[in-house]
Amino acid sequence: MANEVDVRKHVEKLQVQLEVKLKGEDTYWSKQVWDESKPLVLVLANYPTDANLLKGDLTGMLIRNSVVEMGRFGGLIIANLFTRPVKYPSDKSLSVAYAEDGMVELVKAAKEADRIIIATGSLPSRSLVAQARMGEFWNHCKQEHLEKRVTILVNGKGKAVHPLAIRNEPWQFTGWNADWMKGESKQ
Repeated sequence: MANEVDVRKHVEKLQVQLEVKLKGEDTYWSKQVWDESKPLVLVLANYPTDANLLKGDLTGMLIRNSVVEMGRFGGLIIANLFTRPVKYPSDKSLSVAYAEDGMVELVKAAKEADRIIIATGSLPSRSLVAQARMGEFWNHCKQEHLEKRVTILVNGKGKAVHPLAIRNEPWQFTGWNADWMKGESKQ
């Protein structure tokens, strides 16, 4: 009973700034900032959903929660290899799923971040279009001297994963290795 007397009810408040960059059917990125004194992280996923500033999706929620658990970032940018929603990913559907200026906007967003987490899972190993887009992004990162900021989200076995694949596990990372896009090695 003594503990209840010492602890008072209180209200915690946090102001979060939400932004999204859109043009027609294209979603370039979404940004959430809750502490401007800390750096940003960019998490690169595959393609957007119908989420908006107020309506989130499961992937975005998992990303935000994992970034908050890291404790060192004051905000995040969620960007995608493709700027248009894709229902069934195939080379045909992905080849028309991005804006002409999508890569330019992605690189601009990456420059804002202290860390870039590739969280596309196996899509680049299953799609030549996704692999080409990822290769293009990596080349831009090298040109802009961002390569040391890039890490890949992996599971406990070191395989590149999407946040949905490890929703109940802590995030782990590995450095960039172009072989991860070629799928699992056949030994």
